[in-house]
Amino acid sequence: MSAEPPSRLDGPAGSERALRRVLIVPPAGLLAALLAEPAIRLFGQTFASEQEITICHEYADLYIGHPGVRGLAYGDAGELKESFDKVIYLRGAPRKGAGMDWMFDAAGQLGVRLEQQTPQILLNSFDFVRSQRFGLSKLARPRIVLAPISADCPSWLSSQGAEVGRLLKEKWGASLVYVGGGSGPAAPEAKDLRGKLTAREIATVLRQCELLISEDEEIAALAAAIHLPMVYLGKNSWDCWPMKEGSGMVSVCPAQPQEVLEAAERLKISWTKEKPAEESVL
Repeated sequence: MSAEPPSRLDGPAGSERALRRVLIVPPAGLLAALLAEPAIRLFGQTFASEQEITICHEYADLYIGHPGVRGLAYGDAGELKESFDKVIYLRGAPRKGAGMDWMFDAAGQLGVRLEQQTPQILLNSFDFVRSQRFGLSKLARPRIVLAPISADCPSWLSSQGAEVGRLLKEKWGASLVYVGGGSGPAAPEAKDLRGKLTAREIATVLRQCELLISEDEEIAALAAAIHLPMVYLGKNSWDCWPMKEGSGMVSVCPAQPQEVLEAAERLKISWTKEKPAEESVL
């Protein structure tokens, strides 16, 4: 990324004052990029008149169109630091089941007090146009996304996916879409997009569906960031938590496929509601 001339603001008596250029570097990984967003958003809002922010991360494209971020970088932050007045490396990393703890810690590192805890992704018309090549428009609604856990972990959803898919079709006439990095056979007639999408493309696909059923914590975080109802499948009872009133998420540790449908019914989704082909989400 090449350095750009600093932006300037009018100061007292017509003088100009340069905005401080700040580079923020979240820890590696998709989950860190997502969970850092609420703190970065608040940091940008709090000091909007004093600075401009660039994000350096492998998933920096999740911040395209972000109101608090001016620039995106994908390279080595060490090679970019000379172009910035301040470089902030967010320490630590979100641990499974303790992402909220790290989210609040990241806010503290930026010197802000976090209140809004849900990550947000802004999708644009170009994202939806690009997603047309995946053929989602040909799938009948409701469209339900399945996200088995990655191939190196035992996956309940992969082993039970065919039966889960059969029940979803029988109950709601659902079309099925697979995303993420999991392996194993897909349910019959499902659209299998595993291993074919970037994180931003997954978010765009999710936005054109009605429900996510996921074992994958990163995909679940993407769904939360675009406000998609989801059923999160935990491996153990302590991976699950009670459903909050009005929440768009429920978690369950299923023993039988029918329990997944029962969990989805608790969300009280309106399956007949049509979504627009394009929609920006913030």
